Amino acid sequence: MASEAPVAPVAHPQLAITGAKLGGGRSWYVLILLTLVASVSLLDRQIITILAVDIKRDLGLNDSEVGLIYGTFFAIFYALFSIPLGRLADGWVRTRQVALALGGWSLATIGCAFAGGFASMSAWRVGVAIGEAGAGPAAYSLVADLFPKAKRATAFAIYGSSSAIGVGLSIAIGGIVVDAWNRAFPGGVGWFGLVGWQAAFIVAALPGFVLGVLILLVREPLRGISDGIIQPPEAHPFRKAGGELMALVPPFSFLNLQRIGAGIGARRRNLGYLALAVAFVAGMTAAVHAMIPPDKLKIYTTVLGIRVTSHLVQWAIVGFGGYAAFSWIQAQRVRDPVAAKVMWSSPTFIAMIVIASFNLLLNYGYSAWMAPYAVITFHAPMAEVGIKLGLAAGVAGGAGTIVGGVVGDWARKRTPTGRMWVLLFCTFVPLPMAFITLSQTTLDSYLAWLLASSFILTGWFPCCTATLHDLVLPRMRGTATAILYLGITIIGMGTGPYVVGTVSDVTGSLSRAILTGYSASVVVWIAIFVAMRHLARDEATLLDRARSAGEPV
Repeated sequence: MASEAPVAPVAHPQLAITGAKLGGGRSWYVLILLTLVASVSLLDRQIITILAVDIKRDLGLNDSEVGLIYGTFFAIFYALFSIPLGRLADGWVRTRQVALALGGWSLATIGCAFAGGFASMSAWRVGVAIGEAGAGPAAYSLVADLFPKAKRATAFAIYGSSSAIGVGLSIAIGGIVVDAWNRAFPGGVGWFGLVGWQAAFIVAALPGFVLGVLILLVREPLRGISDGIIQPPEAHPFRKAGGELMALVPPFSFLNLQRIGAGIGARRRNLGYLALAVAFVAGMTAAVHAMIPPDKLKIYTTVLGIRVTSHLVQWAIVGFGGYAAFSWIQAQRVRDPVAAKVMWSSPTFIAMIVIASFNLLLNYGYSAWMAPYAVITFHAPMAEVGIKLGLAAGVAGGAGTIVGGVVGDWARKRTPTGRMWVLLFCTFVPLPMAFITLSQTTLDSYLAWLLASSFILTGWFPCCTATLHDLVLPRMRGTATAILYLGITIIGMGTGPYVVGTVSDVTGSLSRAILTGYSASVVVWIAIFVAMRHLARDEATLLDRARSAGEPV
């Protein structure tokens, strides 16, 4: 079957957004609205961290199972659905996609409040993941079309500040709601038979419905206008997105290769990927089981007479996600060889994926447990931890992200590798600061050091995402973002919280477990130096590589 023919771009001399100036007031309004949407996304995703102690108690879970619910189950489905929904964002009305996704994950967040155990909580978290997967690629693509290239890192920095804002809100709102609920209902059970953590989930979900209506009122900007290359919407965007989904899910992923005309060699390699995934699952599960004392190896269910631990589930899901990712990349090379050539022929593009994935492994590993660590270590009330930690994480992280983007744009004007030096600084300095933070003996000193490290730690992300989008054509931005999400969720969120939870279960030391995640920094630093070496050439050859692959640009 022939590969997809790219849509010929249309030259457009005027850079305007639905009648407004590019980067003008209308652009800033939409950017702020999208930043609020992304903040609610992180609020609904992260609120489980401040509620973890109560959820563990009421549902009978251990740390590794909380890591599975918070991280792995969410991450894999978020990553996999980011691919077809990222493809949809490249061809459909992005504002509608964001609004529908927002409503969907808000409903699923309410569902988390009524979970009765590990399985039902995991299922609702999957629903949150699928909904959130639809918003990110569409929002990133919108932001790229709202601002000129010279201001893109700053715009992405403001949008990226939503991560810190959402994390801060999740911790603060979770702590405040639980504390207020327990004061109003001393027995713990209040209206409709709900307890505090259930009420917190419901409160966190409500802003999403309001923002969804506001997003529907936003006019869609022309795709590619910020680069002067207008690209029309696709005729059948849902059909294309369905093809992407088919490429991800076995056994359809194997059958899809035959459907799109992949050769016998590609199909054999696909089976090889499947065999490697099975071996990976068996090997990692055996290794973890060998390291964990029998009295700490919790069995939570039985499947066909076989005892199944949370660790087997963890690595089975990661193995499935990895196989699905390889299958999708295979299919992408057949369906859209131009995009595959542009992305995968760039060492810098690959380096950005590696940097984001492994840096977020330690970021998610820390953020998942920083609130429970404070509650357990300093014996502080949840409301106090929620308010103080929420403000520290939200203000410092949000400010750090914005400053990182602004400094990244400033540095790039002076040298092509300017953003890479910002990346190196923001990923190296927090390592010694983490040791100091976790050695504090009071809540206030812990929060002070956490505030300082969060300010620096979050500055890398806008530099990474802006560089990634500079390395692809406008029509590929949604797909590039989906690939980014694939890496950061499977590797970062899919393993970070679980690794910290498991090390904590085994060692009994949550601080030691958190520091374990920082070993990923070595991989990040190597990738940064690779990017420094290849960045200038990859940016300069973008159009030539696209044209040589058949793109009419």
